[in-house]
Amino acid sequence: MKRWNLLVILTLLLTLALAGATTDEVYSQNTSITLTPESGYCAVIISGEGFFGGEIFIYWEDDQVPTVPSPLYSRDTQDGSFTAIITVPTQSEPGEYVITAIDQENFNADAVFTVVAATGSAGPPGDPGPAGPAGSRGPEGPTGDPGPAGATGPQGLAGEQGNPGEPGPGSGMSIIAIVLALAALGLTLFGKIKKWIVG
Repeated sequence: MKRWNLLVILTLLLTLALAGATTDEVYSQNTSITLTPESGYCAVIISGEGFFGGEIFIYWEDDQVPTVPSPLYSRDTQDGSFTAIITVPTQSEPGEYVITAIDQENFNADAVFTVVAATGSAGPPGDPGPAGPAGSRGPEGPTGDPGPAGATGPQGLAGEQGNPGEPGPGSGMSIIAIVLALAALGLTLFGKIKKWIVG
């Protein structure tokens, strides 16, 4: 009877061990994650299946990143699924990056996310805008050196003759002198004639 009980116990233990090994193998083979979207520059939704080992951690390349929700666990379902949101930590560095989900039992899966440039290509140039208002006058510059003298121009026409001027004081004195001279000459002649008549 004891041998029979021991055999049953050994059989149960062996069955449990085999079942556990088989379960681990199936879980590890079915672990996967899906990214939505698979490219962008802002945020990523991660959907996973086959994670049965407690808390789940998300890695961007080799760096762990925060998740929403946090802490992150798989839902109480038979497929071990979860959904999480992360922010892209390299938004200004376009390229391909590996996102990895791993739980406490080392079940893991990864997928590639492509970071695209946040700014698109430059568009065509627009029409020129209206001219702005004139600026204020700048300070006056220094006076330059004088230039060479120009050629002499032709002589201009003679101007009109002016009005005669008033006689000066010298002309009046000449008339008086003439009058006095004539008077003196007259007196001399008168004297001679008188002498001739009397004499």
